[in-house]
Amino acid sequence: MEIIVYDAMDRRFLFGTVASLETGDHETSCGHVVKSSGLKQWCKALLDEGGFTFNCPKCAQEWPWQEVRKIAQLTQEECRSYEAQLHSIMKPKAKSYKKCPSCSLYVQRMDPEMLSVQCLPCSEKSDKSFQFCWECLREWKNADGQSDSCGNKSCSLTALLLSCGTIKQKRSEVYGCPKVRACPKCETLTQHCLSGCPDVLCPNCHHQFCYRCLGFEECNTNCCIAKRQKLTGIKDNKIKSFMG
Repeated sequence: MEIIVYDAMDRRFLFGTVASLETGDHETSCGHVVKSSGLKQWCKALLDEGGFTFNCPKCAQEWPWQEVRKIAQLTQEECRSYEAQLHSIMKPKAKSYKKCPSCSLYVQRMDPEMLSVQCLPCSEKSDKSFQFCWECLREWKNADGQSDSCGNKSCSLTALLLSCGTIKQKRSEVYGCPKVRACPKCETLTQHCLSGCPDVLCPNCHHQFCYRCLGFEECNTNCCIAKRQKLTGIKDNKIKSFMG
């Protein structure tokens, strides 16, 4: 069978033949066989030149980043370094990459019409296919992987919480917070009026909480800004209004 080998010295791919697969040989998603040795240097060279797509040198089919990461046998440290570089390059094209909600490694979506995306490292670790929703970044619950619904409650609302912009008014005590938050008690979506203290009164359950840290006590700008939220769907979750 034919095998693809990257010559790191000459910075080019060579094509040879082998009788059988050996350790370090991988059959890729496009059906061709590639040897792992040298692929780290290929990835680094491509990223250094500003590239962010990894294509089979034989048929030009794009290999997903999660597959490249595996066949190049990147260490965790190399993976973090390469992904930091990849993140910088792909900012204008961020719609194609997101972090897996389970392992936090970057996953590339090959089909922009598909909401369900598989994480290969998580699938191999659990010995079953691990898929997550591209919109709400939660594990895919629908038995139909082709569906336009992930099966999680309030998917679109969680997607809003994860993707909304941040507050830009530097004089506001909620500067840098997401524009939309969910009440920690009932998960109603709400917004801060941008003036006064960081406390917010939920328009649904009247629970008072800090818009910055999501705590229950009165806070000020010294508290830490809590990370973006994902709705659980377990709580009351009566999404009915925003606080102006």
